[in-house]
Amino acid sequence: MKQILIIAMFLGSVYGQTRVSGEIDSDTRWVPDQGPYIVEGDIVVMPRARLLISPGTKIIISTKNRSPSADPFDKMDSSLISIRVKGALSCVGRRDRPIIFISEDPQFQAFKWRGIILDGASKQFTEIAFTEISGATTAVTAVNSGAIVRNNIIENNNIGVHCMHGGSLRIYNNIITRNFTAGIKSESSNPSIQNNIIVSNRNIGLWCDGISKVNVEFNCFFGNNDGNFLNCDPELGDISQVNRKSDSTDGSFNLFRDPVFSGSIAERRAIALDTQTPTKRSAIVDISLAEVIYDTISDSIPVQHYGGASHRYSLSPYSPCINAGNPRRAYRNEDGKNNTIGIHGGPEFTSD
Repeated sequence: MKQILIIAMFLGSVYGQTRVSGEIDSDTRWVPDQGPYIVEGDIVVMPRARLLISPGTKIIISTKNRSPSADPFDKMDSSLISIRVKGALSCVGRRDRPIIFISEDPQFQAFKWRGIILDGASKQFTEIAFTEISGATTAVTAVNSGAIVRNNIIENNNIGVHCMHGGSLRIYNNIITRNFTAGIKSESSNPSIQNNIIVSNRNIGLWCDGISKVNVEFNCFFGNNDGNFLNCDPELGDISQVNRKSDSTDGSFNLFRDPVFSGSIAERRAIALDTQTPTKRSAIVDISLAEVIYDTISDSIPVQHYGGASHRYSLSPYSPCINAGNPRRAYRNEDGKNNTIGIHGGPEFTSD
C-alpha cells in the first residue's frame, strides 16, 4: 500500500487541505500551507523513511478508516485510524506554533482514533514536541522505542502515553490531563518521566505493572480521581523531603499540589489571600499561598477548549511548579533558570 496524497480545496476558503493515508516509504514533510491534513486511513511510516511535520501544522483524523492497514498493530488499530511509525517521526512544533492532532468529531470521551504508535521507531530521529494530541484511545503508544516526548499537551484521550514491551520513552515537560483510564501507563518498559504536570485524569495518574523500572522525578501530580499511582514504587507519593523552594515532595522531588494555572479558580483564590495580607507583606508575591488544596478538580484547570490550548496551561506566579523541575543543565529554561515543570519549562530545542 503506497502513500496517497490527494489535494483538494475547501469551497470558499483561502487555503487548501491535503488528504492522506497509506504507506510512507520515503522522507516526507507535512507543512501548514498544505494543511490541514485530513487523515482518512492508516498511515504507516516504513523503516528507513521519516515523516517530518512542521510547526503550526494541523492534522484532522477522520472518524472512518477508509484505508486500514494490512498489518494492524492490535485489534483496536484494525478499526480505528492510527499513525504508525516504524521508521522515524519528527513532530516538533514551537512554543508559539504547536502541531495539533484532533479528531474531526472532537467529543470528550469519544475516542475516535487509535493514536500515534511508535513501533520500533528510531530513538535518534524520533521526537514529539510542542504538539497537542486529543481524542485518541491512546495518544502515544511506544513499543521498543526510546524516543523523546516533551512539551506536549496530551488531553482528553483514553490513555495519554502507553509504554509497552521496551517502550522506554523519555517523557519530559508535558501537560497530561483529562485522560480517562490513565495519564501514563507502563508495561515491561523503563521510561523516564520528569518535569510533567499530570493532573485531573479521570482514573489514574501513573499506572505501572510492578515490573517496569520507571524513573519518576520532579513531576507535579494532583487531582487524579482514583489516585496518582497504581502498582508503582511504594515510595512514590511518600512525602519525605523538601525541594530547593522549601516545598514538600516525595523522595524523588515530585510535588502533590495544585499546579495553579493562570485563570483558574485556584489562582483567583491565591490572589484573594495575597491581597488580604498586611500591607508590608502584600508587596511580595508569596508563592507558599499556592499550598491551598481545593476539593474540586475544576479549580485546577481553566475552561475546556480543543486545539490551541497552550495558553490555558500557563502557570500563575503562585504556582509551585515554577523552577521546581530537574535542576540539571540539560533541562534548564531558556532564561538559564531551573526547569519549570510543565510545557513552558525547558529549552526550545534540545541536543539530546
